Amino acid sequence: MLDVTSVLIGNFFAGFVSWIHSLTPWQIAGILSLMLIDVSRNVGKTIVLILFKIKRHFRPLHFGTASITNPKISLIIPAHNESVSIKKTIMSALENPYRNKEIIIVDDHSTDDTYQQALPFHERGLIKLVKRSGGKGSRAAAVNYGTLYATGDIWMITDGDTLIGRNSLTEVAKYLSLEDVVAVLGNVRVLSGDGGITNLVTKCQSYEYLISFELGKRVRTIMNILVIIPGAFGAFRKETGAKIGLYDKDTLTEDFDLTLKIFKTGGNVEFVPDVIAWTFCPSTWKAWYRQRIRWSHGQIVTLLKHRDIVTTRNVKYPLLFVWGVYDMMFIDVILLFARTISIIWILFDFTQFIPYVFTLVFLIYLVSEFIAIVTAGIFSPIKSDFKYIYLLPFMLIVYRPVYSYIRLYAFIKVLMGKGVEW
Repeated sequence: MLDVTSVLIGNFFAGFVSWIHSLTPWQIAGILSLMLIDVSRNVGKTIVLILFKIKRHFRPLHFGTASITNPKISLIIPAHNESVSIKKTIMSALENPYRNKEIIIVDDHSTDDTYQQALPFHERGLIKLVKRSGGKGSRAAAVNYGTLYATGDIWMITDGDTLIGRNSLTEVAKYLSLEDVVAVLGNVRVLSGDGGITNLVTKCQSYEYLISFELGKRVRTIMNILVIIPGAFGAFRKETGAKIGLYDKDTLTEDFDLTLKIFKTGGNVEFVPDVIAWTFCPSTWKAWYRQRIRWSHGQIVTLLKHRDIVTTRNVKYPLLFVWGVYDMMFIDVILLFARTISIIWILFDFTQFIPYVFTLVFLIYLVSEFIAIVTAGIFSPIKSDFKYIYLLPFMLIVYRPVYSYIRLYAFIKVLMGKGVEW
């Protein structure tokens, strides 16, 4: 049986090599064109991170006096049906050694006992607990409501299912002491799935977050083209919040919307990789699907809302900021549709050689993904998620393609004027 398998594999790769030699230059260019964009970006990100590491060694950051005077930080935590995790979230905030802080829990239309779980902390004077009722639940509205009770110089936003690292508030104060920094975001990692579950879908998200933050967020920050502060961990000065009018309620991705509003006012957003926030993620494929539909739908709605960034000539936005928005549009939207057209072309033009085509595609992406995950693992201050490197083939063959077409479906829904359910 082993000999038969070896012969079959040998014959396949012999045919594969013969097929590659038969391709015309135009066919090779057509197959490789889109893949080389992804490969070059992954290689380019690695080079950028290495060069930046060298630069920081010789030119370290010098923090201002705010990191010494300990400005008051208001930690605002909206919570909707978070009874399972809200106690852990509160405890992680209380155990943070930063003294000049206040913790504000906003119970946003919860139908479980989230409020009751948080109430003992409020009665002991450890937190402020407020309840939103009437109207509809909205994370954006809940955060805005929480700011009415905030007395801090810095507002830090996290979620009711997120545990913040012990150094997080200190680092936030340090980075916001830099004159040109108006907002910061932390390094978000998956603690487990909802309910403490760990399975294939949660492991895939751990793998995904590792690359997204350690590669994507780091490089975008270095190049000053970062355009999304994640809802699980973001902070900005009180005056910045007042200037931009806080969160709007007209999109499902209020964190993306807020970041674009911040960038429009000028200043830099800084990623702090050594500050970790641990969050829970969907633990079923159905819940993951619904989350990603919301994210993708909200992304397009927000881009359309702020289309003046790339269309207006009356307002001069920072060039790198505009480039960052163009880059997102190209990678997340235009390239997605281009890949779809490319796949259709391949199916029609190489009908008899589909296995060979997808073998070539897989091998190229395998190298690209390996570069990405290894680079992310090396630069990460937390190495635990690197253990999921064995999921690399599954991420390439299943997870990323499925996610791509979830996004495509959500984008089409926006173009058709259809919304999505929470």
